[in-house]
Amino acid sequence: MRQTIVLPLLSDILVANPAPKYDRRLSDKILAAFAHAYEVGESGVAARLHRALEEAEQIAAAAHPQRRSGTALDQASLLVEFVDARNAYKSAAQRNPSDAEELDRTSREMLEAYRRWSDS
Repeated sequence: MRQTIVLPLLSDILVANPAPKYDRRLSDKILAAFAHAYEVGESGVAARLHRALEEAEQIAAAAHPQRRSGTALDQASLLVEFVDARNAYKSAAQRNPSDAEELDRTSREMLEAYRRWSDS
């Protein structure tokens, strides 16, 4: 029988490894809230937080043009990819009977999405 892969919630990782208080940008805080909302399925809240994240990034880019922009938005996109891949894997794993090829494919996609997010 195939073992189920369990990965931590990304919002838990962000909360467990915060940047120091003096270094936390508004976009980092919005990103953490977006991650939590998206992971628990609060799509309306997540959409509003994503718009707020875009606005915060635009304001920061205007105030500090030398700073690399889009970092939080890039992380939000990677988070969405991972959560969607994780949900596809969970759905495939819950089917009875499960399709071994689909489980293998979705687990690889989930792990690759997680790797891209964690490397960012």
